[in-house]
Amino acid sequence: MTLMQEFHADHQKVVGALFELRQAIAALDITRVRSILEDAEGLIGPHFKFEELYLYPALEQFLGESHVKRLVNEHDGIFRSVRRIAQLAQKEAWSDSDRASAEANLELIYEHPIGCDGLTLWMERLSPTEQQELDDRMQEIRRQGTKFSEYYLERQNA
Repeated sequence: MTLMQEFHADHQKVVGALFELRQAIAALDITRVRSILEDAEGLIGPHFKFEELYLYPALEQFLGESHVKRLVNEHDGIFRSVRRIAQLAQKEAWSDSDRASAEANLELIYEHPIGCDGLTLWMERLSPTEQQELDDRMQEIRRQGTKFSEYYLERQNA
């Protein structure tokens, strides 16, 4: 797959996971919520790390510094929302307010992968050499296997 295809495939997987998460939250299936979050850890960690360390800086020439900062701020919100849903998922049962909190936090996450997928339009403007360098970086980060929660801690300690 090309860099753009792989990037898009990641977003497709995330959108699928978010849809499943919405269904699990609505059904109060806390075990399923936990499972979905655990499965997403291995995909989202490397993806976010790649975006923040390599992709966003490479695209800043097209997006501008303020747009890149906004994207990183969106990630901050996603980290907070996922952590909140994960905390709720540690409970054995949810109250109505727990479910409402999980739903509200999910809504804060829901639109990011769709908007972020549009970055492929800017990625196409990079030279083939730059695209290949980014693809190499993406593969390197995937091999590292940094989980989402681990990358959150890396960011905090940086």
